Amino acid sequence: MPNVPARSRFMRVWLALVGAGCLAGVCFAEPPGPAQTDAQPILEWDQLTGDWVGMRPMLSDHGVEFFANYTLDAWGNVSGRRKQGSTHASTINYSSVYGDLNFGAQVDLEKAVGWQGASMSTTWVWLYGWNTNEEALNPDGKYLGVSNIAGFNTLRLFTLWFQQKLWDDKISIRVGQLAADAEFFRSTYGGVLISDTFTWPAIVGLNLPNKGQAFPMGTLGARVAWNPVDWFTFQSAVFQGNVFAQNVNRFGFLWRLDAQTGYTFFNEAQFRWNQRGGETGLPGQLKPGLWFQTGQSADPLASSTSSGNGGFYIVLDQMLYREPANPSPACHAPDGKSAANGKGAKTFETPALPTKSDQGLGWFARAGFTPPDRNFLDFYFDTGLTYKGLIPGRDNDTMSIGFAYGHLSNGARSSLRSQDINPTDSEMVVELTYQAPVTRWLIVQPDLQYFINPGANSELTNALVIEARATVIF
Repeated sequence: MPNVPARSRFMRVWLALVGAGCLAGVCFAEPPGPAQTDAQPILEWDQLTGDWVGMRPMLSDHGVEFFANYTLDAWGNVSGRRKQGSTHASTINYSSVYGDLNFGAQVDLEKAVGWQGASMSTTWVWLYGWNTNEEALNPDGKYLGVSNIAGFNTLRLFTLWFQQKLWDDKISIRVGQLAADAEFFRSTYGGVLISDTFTWPAIVGLNLPNKGQAFPMGTLGARVAWNPVDWFTFQSAVFQGNVFAQNVNRFGFLWRLDAQTGYTFFNEAQFRWNQRGGETGLPGQLKPGLWFQTGQSADPLASSTSSGNGGFYIVLDQMLYREPANPSPACHAPDGKSAANGKGAKTFETPALPTKSDQGLGWFARAGFTPPDRNFLDFYFDTGLTYKGLIPGRDNDTMSIGFAYGHLSNGARSSLRSQDINPTDSEMVVELTYQAPVTRWLIVQPDLQYFINPGANSELTNALVIEARATVIF
């Protein structure tokens, strides 16, 4: 029997157990029912910690809501090796386990103290994890990341903001420590996928300093949103230009507003259709956006600094098929991204109407472009399909498949050649995932990802990654 490292053995056992739990959840668990009290069995509670003997609903009535979620990811590649004739012609075996505990509070100041239109929110994250080989899959950088909760091991302030709504909620102003990925470049139907690029696209994550203003790194900023009519919103935000490396800005308090650090601006228009009460067509939305950056930052193509950067993008979500309305109440468990990293705070978007079923098939697509002379990726595209309630009796389960493509600029390929790497012109990933609420407070999610041209390194063959996620809502 081959000598298998202890962590690899642990990984295989963990994956097997979680996979069995996923199957049990899909096949045998009852669909989540209506909200229950602590007097009911624990499997029927909304959260694992219950309603705190009546304290939780009382606090909510006064505008105060505490939240906490814990997500555990485990993944490992089962195929992928260096090609014969390369410097190291060996099989690439690796496994990783990451945990994310996020917690915080939201306060409706109108309910709490009578301050009309005002609210506050804070989210903290505690990340931990280990890798048997941190760079095994993408030895020259994880261009399209495996998990959207991986990060530097620490306890960190993620967001802390105050929001004021004005003019009958047509204007929203938010200031404090913010994250761009909470409100910009987001897809409704792509949010359940686990790969980091479906959360924060690699064309901004790789081209902005230190991944930009995205989980787990919030930073100082301000956002204004204008919602003059039901079908249109325009929002604009400015952030501290550099969030600094995760091991440098360890606790989330490294704030620096000056011309050298610069500023990052995001601007996005949102057009929605078939989302009002009297409209019977299939809902959708279109979001064109523009971002630009000032100040000095590390050039991703050279060991130097450069000033200024920018790009534009477009997001399209469209429901393709809607199941007939179900009279039973829908489960309010958060989607994959919200459960994973706490970014479930309300955004300035029109919610789906409760009288219409949210079950059915949805399609998403996103594309981004940046100048090729100063960016690692100059073109990005992802697309996919998501079906909620595909299996009869499992109305709250969600299945999704996604494809992402990142094209390396000429400068990026030249940079890799200078490191004795024979690069490909792109990296791609295909992901298939199934999210199943076992109870109202436990969600399991088996996941497959297939990387094509991992690390944009021609010496690496394609890699298959098996992942399992479990989320507990406290």
